[in-house]
Amino acid sequence: MSHQPASKRKKLVELPLCCGWRDCQEICNGEWNLNTHIAEHLQTYAAEQNDDHACRWNDCIFRTNCPVEFERHAYYHGYYSQLLLQGKLECDQHPEIPTCCGPARMEDKLPDLKQNFHCGWMDCKREFISIVEFQDHIVKHALFEYDIQKTPDDERPKTQCNWNLCHKQMDNKYRLIEHISTHSNKKLVACFHCGEVFRTKTTLFDHLRRQPDNNTNSFQCAQCFKFFATQKLLRSHVLRHINGFKCTMCDMTCSSASGLTTHIRYRHLKDKPLKCNECEKRCVRESDLVKHVEIVHNKTVHQCEHPDCQYSVRTYAQMRRHFLEVHGNNPILYACHCCERFFKSGKSLSTHLMQKHGFLLPSGHKRFTYRVDENGFYRLETTRLESMEVTEQILSPQSHFGIHDGKPSTGSCYEIVDPTNTEFGRIIVSNDPDEAQLVGEVIISLPTLTDEL
Repeated sequence: MSHQPASKRKKLVELPLCCGWRDCQEICNGEWNLNTHIAEHLQTYAAEQNDDHACRWNDCIFRTNCPVEFERHAYYHGYYSQLLLQGKLECDQHPEIPTCCGPARMEDKLPDLKQNFHCGWMDCKREFISIVEFQDHIVKHALFEYDIQKTPDDERPKTQCNWNLCHKQMDNKYRLIEHISTHSNKKLVACFHCGEVFRTKTTLFDHLRRQPDNNTNSFQCAQCFKFFATQKLLRSHVLRHINGFKCTMCDMTCSSASGLTTHIRYRHLKDKPLKCNECEKRCVRESDLVKHVEIVHNKTVHQCEHPDCQYSVRTYAQMRRHFLEVHGNNPILYACHCCERFFKSGKSLSTHLMQKHGFLLPSGHKRFTYRVDENGFYRLETTRLESMEVTEQILSPQSHFGIHDGKPSTGSCYEIVDPTNTEFGRIIVSNDPDEAQLVGEVIISLPTLTDEL
């Protein structure tokens, strides 16, 4: 317990931490000294041989029959005290950051700690009762890995993370330390007012800025018109609009791995493992099966709650539409961007676009995508944001351009806009050199933003 923590790139200030153990007013310099001090309290407590373990930290009401869980909980109090004081220090150093408007914490917000902290590093089976010792142990893995991978001819080698199922290559040991903190779920600060914990001071400041009383809504998304309190939050949101995952069996692209997984399960896999007990219907997911049972077998009916309205319908989506159109005076309308005709459903507008205006479905997609414009009408999404990597896959010779659902497609011409070019130059890319017009959808290729956030 007396060893010192591993070195870090930016050493935090050793804050004076007050021990919260009942009837103890000891002031410890830094979390390691407080951790050692708590160990002394636990050693004295263990000699008392209690069967029911009630937390003795200030006004904490935690109780358990497990002595090891009691120790984990006590050590975490010291760790949490450091987070609170560090968060207060960061806010004091940045007076321009607004204060927290949430409910004030009445006690320490500690998680349920039902098991020890297990190291997930390759071939390391160690586990820890103290969260402080666990986090320090993880940092030592990073420093040792850097030393053994470093060569005399390479002053800044790529350092590999050897956490279970992760083999990321990081530029240096400091990047590796930051990276493995995501595996160990290490927190750096906590909001002194409400007690929420955060991995970085930036996320703490975002927490303070995005609260209703503090949110200035200064940053707007150009895709969906939502407002955000900070540019960082906007950039994180924009990633949801960028398709960075491409299906290997078609040209479908998605903004998330989970979205791509859902696409593959529904479009390319025939397996439907869940069978209805009352009919032969088979479903992919349990939520689909529950919805099927409610609508078909239970005949669940949703009754309009508006006074003097007797409208009822089977699905919630239809009830929502009824309420918006009849009682909210806010009808859901789909507008054609070519002739300004209006339709009540996206399916009707899709049929209109294909039959009247000759539109084709995007390669790999089963339907058009619509989004709400600034006037509240649903219009065809003609722009698809994609990462450079995905665009290169689509435009590669192996992607079979000109084939759409097994049939030749007349729309294989794409316009790429590279925002990294200061002049925003536009390039027409097509399989057919004689094809002079832009056909189909527009693809805006963006560089990967994940590393910049």
